[in-house]
Amino acid sequence: MLPVWYLARTALRAQWRRAAAIAVLVAVVGAPVLALSAGVLRTLSAPDRYAAAVGATADVSLEQSSGRPRTDEVLALPSVADVEAATFVFGGVAASRGEAPVQGFVFAGSLRAFGARVVDGREPDRAEAGEFVATRSWLATAGAEVGDRFQLLTLTQVQADEAGFDVEEPAGPVLEATVVGVIESLSELQNEIPLTLFGTAVLDVGDVGVASTVGLVTLEPAATVGDLRAQLDELAGGASFGIAPAEIVPPEVRSAVSVQGQGLAVVAVIVAIAVIAVIGQVVSRRVRRSPAQRSAVGAVGLTRAQAVAEPLCAVALPIAVGCFAAAIVAYAASGVFPVGFSRQVEPGLGLRLEPVVHVLGASLLAVLFVLWVLATLVLDERGTRATRPSGLTELLATRCRPGPLATGVRAALTRHPRDPSSVRASLLGLVLVLSVLVGALTVGVNADRLLDDPAQYGSNFDFATGQGGDAVPEEVLALLDSDPDVTDLTLYGTLLASVGVVELDVTGMQPVRGSLEPALLAGRLARTDDEIVLGRVAARELGVGVGDEVTVRGADGPAPFLATGLAVIPSVEGGDGVGEGAVVTLEGLRRLDPDASLGVAAVRLRPGAPGAAARISDALGFDVGLPDPPSVIVNLARVRSTPFIVAAALGALAVLSISHQLLLSARRRRRDLSVLRALGADRRWLTGVVHWQATALATAAALLAVPLGVAAGRLVYRAYAERLGAASSVDVPFLLVIVVVAVLVLAANAAALVPAHRARRDRPAIVLSAE
Repeated sequence: MLPVWYLARTALRAQWRRAAAIAVLVAVVGAPVLALSAGVLRTLSAPDRYAAAVGATADVSLEQSSGRPRTDEVLALPSVADVEAATFVFGGVAASRGEAPVQGFVFAGSLRAFGARVVDGREPDRAEAGEFVATRSWLATAGAEVGDRFQLLTLTQVQADEAGFDVEEPAGPVLEATVVGVIESLSELQNEIPLTLFGTAVLDVGDVGVASTVGLVTLEPAATVGDLRAQLDELAGGASFGIAPAEIVPPEVRSAVSVQGQGLAVVAVIVAIAVIAVIGQVVSRRVRRSPAQRSAVGAVGLTRAQAVAEPLCAVALPIAVGCFAAAIVAYAASGVFPVGFSRQVEPGLGLRLEPVVHVLGASLLAVLFVLWVLATLVLDERGTRATRPSGLTELLATRCRPGPLATGVRAALTRHPRDPSSVRASLLGLVLVLSVLVGALTVGVNADRLLDDPAQYGSNFDFATGQGGDAVPEEVLALLDSDPDVTDLTLYGTLLASVGVVELDVTGMQPVRGSLEPALLAGRLARTDDEIVLGRVAARELGVGVGDEVTVRGADGPAPFLATGLAVIPSVEGGDGVGEGAVVTLEGLRRLDPDASLGVAAVRLRPGAPGAAARISDALGFDVGLPDPPSVIVNLARVRSTPFIVAAALGALAVLSISHQLLLSARRRRRDLSVLRALGADRRWLTGVVHWQATALATAAALLAVPLGVAAGRLVYRAYAERLGAASSVDVPFLLVIVVVAVLVLAANAAALVPAHRARRDRPAIVLSAE
């Protein structure tokens, strides 16, 4: 008896065109799967590789909330080996003194305080006050390049303390400055605000107004974060220092990159499933034998195992060649990833080999293709058995009118004797795909609502005033309080405190008019000076619940508070807000810092007051508006399209699944349809059967999938919103779901056009004589 390998080699030689076509098909459809998978790994690993490329080895992130930088004092502490710091400067960089400064933050200090790196030019000389570097976005806004000269205009410390940037004329030193380098900073990615960085010598040129100082601390080998905290508390005013584990890549940026990578992974899995299913079926149809061919093979002496192995070996080599080619194409396309904002986190753009994907992944893809073909061939050799429609199917079919509808329902929900797979299995797979599709739409719609409605993440007012200075001026407060279009007015102020070694932004509030308060999630708001309301994320990090006591350390030392509730924290005066931070009364804020003041006025206007904000802005003499969105919301906005991309991919997979089922069903039921033609059914009748079959299949899957998908989407979105600390109410997109179901039914009927056309063209006499 001839060995299997000889039969396979003979088959390859005789049908080399088929083998070449299979190899090309596998390469074409396998390359996107491998490219997406490699892109997932590259995206998810980008933050760690960025941190390694920057070369920072810090242990602790340090923030000094106010005053001149005390970097030398921190460096002198026994537990500190090194400090890299940068101080916020109240100033702006302009082409000349008479022109408006270019939008952006101004800092003085070290690049490594931001985890930034120079990508063009050089670092500024720390001893030279007239040199600075800038991010690409700042240079693009200024229309500048390395070597251009500008002026640094600064405010005095008194101006900064009293009015922030809301001054008529900066009175601080003016410096001639030159751009010496371009930097990349993930702080810009996090906050979407460009920045410039000068050397520390700027702080020594005169009365330059400054605010907070941020930095990275490297500890001595035997020191701990607790040691650093204790030593900071021993400094005069040391309680104003906040510390946290060092993050070269900001947590919000890392989280956003992770979310994008996970979304890309979902898309890659969906595409992989579709490719394996579709290509597996296509290849299987090329090698499957008809009953007559199986009988002939058995007659020449081949066992069942040999009858399966021969065609399997004949397609294994083309599949392997195709997957190898797909890996090469995927590597050539690796420079496309990461995409979007994550590309700024990638330390080395260009081609990148991911052995896990380009080698092991390609091998796994080939194995899965071969296993699919193997399973199909084994099922063919087992043969099929007669089946009867289920009672439910018969109950539906007997009550359906007209006749094509009843026949179409039976065809959709009953397994044909020639079909090796179960109708229930096929229907279950389609239901799962549609359930995830509906769930993805539910998550996407609610994420859009969160992004488009600032009240969902704490900005439940129409605009806020405040330029970063001291308390809201009395004349501003009087104007707002007396305006007939203002229905609610609340004052806010934020300071940096700590609970143990955990930083905590504490926001004080004082209602002036109406009831503009943070949105509660649980419990109640603080009413006395010893009560506090926490953001959900802060409460989770501190291990504190409603009714627990928490000791908060401010500039005036530790103070105990009773947690009375959880709320969505407004993002004011630099606080992260949403789930981070806490809210207390004004008296509670002054328990932490007796000099604390409320520098932001949040205003809610009466409904139907068009132009009121612009009118009030003109009366105040400066622009008013909502605070910049918190970093978690900015990062969510960057991936807002991911759920809809997933839904689109799943929709395409569902249509492919239905199309394939209809094509196979039409082929296997040719004899049945020909019998109907012989009994008097016309072509229109047969067309109706095929289209009703498509409609019944899509409708049955949708009826089961929609409630499952909505329930899953609600659970996923609520868990995600709670993780952010935002409002977790969920809207069900009923109209959108109805549209999706309608589109699915239409797409199924569009897919039914091909099998319906074939059914009309078949000649009953030829089909029946061939069966």
